[in-house]
Amino acid sequence: MLTLFGCQKGPIYRVDYGGQKESFDNARDAYRAGEQVELYYRFIATDTDYSFYLDDEQLNPSYAEDKGFIIRFTMPEHDVRLRCESRNTMIEMPPEEEVMLVDYYHAIVATVGGDQHDELVLYRTADGIRLDAYHGTPNTEETCVSRIVPEEAVTRCYEVIDRYDWRHIQEQETIGGMTGTVTVCKFRDNDGSYVRLSTEEMTDTMMDGMNEIAAILQSYCS
Repeated sequence: MLTLFGCQKGPIYRVDYGGQKESFDNARDAYRAGEQVELYYRFIATDTDYSFYLDDEQLNPSYAEDKGFIIRFTMPEHDVRLRCESRNTMIEMPPEEEVMLVDYYHAIVATVGGDQHDELVLYRTADGIRLDAYHGTPNTEETCVSRIVPEEAVTRCYEVIDRYDWRHIQEQETIGGMTGTVTVCKFRDNDGSYVRLSTEEMTDTMMDGMNEIAAILQSYCS
């Protein structure tokens, strides 16, 4: 047994997927040094360019209809970071103009002394992707904190949008609204128009998607 399996012994190193592990099929948290890693990336949108990086080295994936992008690499003798960067080629931005891409808004309303709102907004600007985080209450001035975040923040949000088919949200059956809180998501579509979703008129999976968008954007606020 030791002879047969001795080649599998050795140091194990971790892969940091930057919060995108669920986008890669066949992905594990760690691999042995020298192991041949093969992953599949299926979340592929039309009119979108994708680039994959292992640490700072760009990978050249192959493609198969039944698997999507096929990413292969040999696990080095250290922890690595694998990331996917995407850019929607249909979203063109005039020079020096910022474009709102994704807006998440949540408010607690009609409560005694508890009303407040939070808003997280992604913009594409000449300097990169900017995230603005707003917070306000009826008795305080609204605050805003801005930061430049990685392109992957946009990629992850649009993966949620595609997975829940929000571009066709008007065709989905509604189940009524919520009381006490209001949550709104708005995003820029490929043609430059905006799609708005609100818990005032929900579908059965809308809140799940909104919670995922909120978790993604909040992860870049720490």
